[in-house]
Amino acid sequence: MTRVGGLSVVNAHLLANTDGDWSAGNRFHPIHRAQLAALAQLVRGLGDPCVVTGDFNIPRHKPVVQDFLAATGLTDAFGGECPPTFQLAYLPAGMRSQCIDFILTTGLETDSTEVLFPEALPRLGFVSDHLGLQARLVRSLPGG
Repeated sequence: MTRVGGLSVVNAHLLANTDGDWSAGNRFHPIHRAQLAALAQLVRGLGDPCVVTGDFNIPRHKPVVQDFLAATGLTDAFGGECPPTFQLAYLPAGMRSQCIDFILTTGLETDSTEVLFPEALPRLGFVSDHLGLQARLVRSLPGG
């Protein structure tokens, strides 16, 4: 966590779920729930404005992520419309990519968003196994 001119910025990287199973009965579920609870406690103590970014390794539509958002008041800079962020080329055959990376905010509004590095670079390949996310954020005006 860092503070820049009154803005708190948190970057998180949760444990990878190598099973590809995000059900409540999966062995990674209790770990993810504990990691998100610790992150929520930190975020609630920061105040506005705040940005939480990173690789959560959990698809955004899963209940554990939705519970985290409800517990923190964070909103998704992409409005829940982020495309899959893990490069399909790195997944086993038959698996589908999902959005597991986030830019979440409180006290800020999203001006624009962009997905970065979706294509492989000539002779170099992909920049990362994840797509990059970028958001232009502005302070929310008092009263809405």
